[in-house]
This record gives sequence, structure tokens and C-alpha cells, in this order.
Amino acid sequence: MIEFACDQCGTTFRVAAEHAGKTAKCKQCGGAIQIPAASATAAAASPTQSSTAPSGTAPPDTDQPDTNATSAVIRGSGDLFSYEITQRPDFAMITLTLQEGGRVFAEPAAMASMSPAVSLKAGFKGGLRKTLGRAFGGESMIVNTFTADRGPGEVVFAPGPAGDAAHYRLDGGSLLMQRGAFVCHGPGVEISGKWQGAKSFFGGEGLVLLKASGQGDLFFNSYGAILPVDVKDEYIVDTGYIVAFEDTLDYRVSVLPGLRAGSKLKTFFFGGEGLVCRFRGQGRLWVQTRHVQSFLSWVHPFRPSRRN
Repeated sequence: MIEFACDQCGTTFRVAAEHAGKTAKCKQCGGAIQIPAASATAAAASPTQSSTAPSGTAPPDTDQPDTNATSAVIRGSGDLFSYEITQRPDFAMITLTLQEGGRVFAEPAAMASMSPAVSLKAGFKGGLRKTLGRAFGGESMIVNTFTADRGPGEVVFAPGPAGDAAHYRLDGGSLLMQRGAFVCHGPGVEISGKWQGAKSFFGGEGLVLLKASGQGDLFFNSYGAILPVDVKDEYIVDTGYIVAFEDTLDYRVSVLPGLRAGSKLKTFFFGGEGLVCRFRGQGRLWVQTRHVQSFLSWVHPFRPSRRN
């Protein structure tokens, strides 16, 4: 195996030795990466170093290493801070190192620890409309503001669900997220709710999705690992597995393709399947590897029952 890091964002990857010398694209920052030779990486590594990260395997029809399912540490920088996402994909933690004067805005109760140089202020953000939009989207109306006003400082965030976390850089567009996916963001980003109408209601995920817009850095989380998917035409996902998607993608909720007209209602009400989101256009979509409702259905028979 070859282990190497992106020169631009510092994200580490592991790929098979057969991909040595190829040019790849970093799936975190999009920069070009030259995969080093296996001998070079082996010489640079310490004999005592070890890693439990699963091996990445490059798809047969591309020179890009597949790092979606690895537990590689994600590193990068934003506006007046650097970040590191560790303990992924099971119990991800987001560590932000703020420069003096740097700020970050987060969901209440997401903070695990912070240094004394950082101050915390809780309050409303973005006006009444955006505040109510966050509430309808499953987030708190209160936003915590962390400011490194006494020199450089560190803030560590631990999302609620047992799962992964990801970083996304907004450059004037918007990102739509499932309920509860927001963790924190830097300056220049606004979080509000976006009314989705009946198509979201019948999808079982609520009437309002979270909408992040502006220009800045955003961090979101999932239940299970996060798998990015680059949609180029059409893609179908069960509604319970969607984490986030770019606003360049359009979607509609429908039944699974191929079901006969007479079996659609039966499949929906008795089979536990049937409703999916059909994405169209070009853009990125993030899906999670676990479904909350599926887990609750699985664990329910094991709950202790009360006997009279």
C-alpha cells in the first residue's frame, strides 16, 4: 500500500501500489495529486508507524484513488482557522484551531472542549426568518459563537450521531442538508430552512431542509460513514440515506422504478420500501451508510417489555 498526503489540504490517502506514479484528484479540495512510488513512501515512513485505516482501492476506469470508505484524517484551512477531522467514520470529531480574532458558529451542545483563549456567546443569528427556518429544519434556534479573542485557540466539536463528518467550502452557492446535519460554520455562511413542500413531506424527512448559503466553510455530520457521489445525469437514493446535496441538483420523490402500478401501495405500506429521491443535473451528493429508522426497527424487539 502507498500512503501519502495532498500537498494542498493535507488529507491523507492509502491506495494500492499499482497506482504509483498516477495523477489523481483530491476528493477533499479538488487539487491534483501525484501518487508517489511505493519505495519512496516506505522509506519515508517510520518502522514503528502503523495504521488501522481500511485500504483504498482505485476504480478500474479512473486514475483517482477511491478514499470514500477510509478512516483517513481530513485536514485543511478556512478563514482564520485550520481544521482536522479525526475518529472517522464512526465517531468523528472536528478540531478547529482559530487564529486570534477568528470565529466559528456552531449548534448548541456540539462543543466538546475549548481552550481558555476562546470565548463563547450564545444568541440568535440571521434574523427571525432564518432563526425559525433553522428550528423547522430540526436545529436549535440558538447559535453559539466561539471567538479567539485572547490569542489563538482551539475548539473541538463532537456531533451527536455516531457517524462521520465532512467539510464543504461554499463559494456563493448553496448546500441543502438533512435535519440535524449541521455542526458548525465559519464567517460568511448563513444557515436557514428551505420549504420543500409535499415532495419532502411524503419522503418522510420533514417539510423543511436546512440550507447553507454564502461564502465560507461548513461542517456537517451523518449517521454512519459519508460517501460523496458526483452526479452527472441522474441518481436514485432512498430518502433516509441522504445527508446533503448541492443546489445545482434538482430532485423529486417517487416510488422505486420498476414497480407495477398495482404493487406500489402494497410495497410502500407493507414492504418498507418504495420512496426514493431521483436527483437530476450535475453536482455533488453525500449519502450515509446507515438509516436511523432501519436501526430503530432492528433494535425495537430487543427493548425490555413491562410485564404486569
